[in-house]
Amino acid sequence: MTKQVRLLTLSALMCALIIISTLWLKFTIPGTDVMFSSQVFFVLLCGLLLPPRYCFYTLGAYLMLGLAGLPVFTATVGPAVIATPSFGYLIAFPFEAAVTSAAYQRLTDKKWGRYASVLIGVAASYVIALPYVALLKGVYLSAPVPLGVLLSAYCFAFLPLDLVKAAMAAALAGRLEKPLGLAALRSR
Repeated sequence: MTKQVRLLTLSALMCALIIISTLWLKFTIPGTDVMFSSQVFFVLLCGLLLPPRYCFYTLGAYLMLGLAGLPVFTATVGPAVIATPSFGYLIAFPFEAAVTSAAYQRLTDKKWGRYASVLIGVAASYVIALPYVALLKGVYLSAPVPLGVLLSAYCFAFLPLDLVKAAMAAALAGRLEKPLGLAALRSR
């Protein structure tokens, strides 16, 4: 099997796992209107398993399926999700995975490289999602959110669980590297 076929197969598998992750574990964290799910775990795992370009393919396909109306998002179906704070995190997913992947390509020879890479990916997610939430609430919904509320309800409420998911993704990726032959796939 060629390298490109293996990468596309792994991309499709990751997209399917991200979709499944929205169905089996989700709940609302009190004080916020964004659902908690295990998606971040699989998004970060995608970043550790695939090159950046394939991360964009994988999560772009996921977003397109959801925006087309398939029930792949945690709460809202179809284009209506754009008017929810959750969409800020959804549009951050391709960047979160790609940034994780790019960081890991640079840190792959470091013992702690996977763990640092997923932390960078989580940070990238919040850098994209929080401004989207602030803009949505302030402009579209005419309900501006003070910075303290934005950080507490849309960052700090999720951050501890995201860090646990990040550590778990890094640990699992370490176990999958040899069986999947990822070193050969990750090279440009």
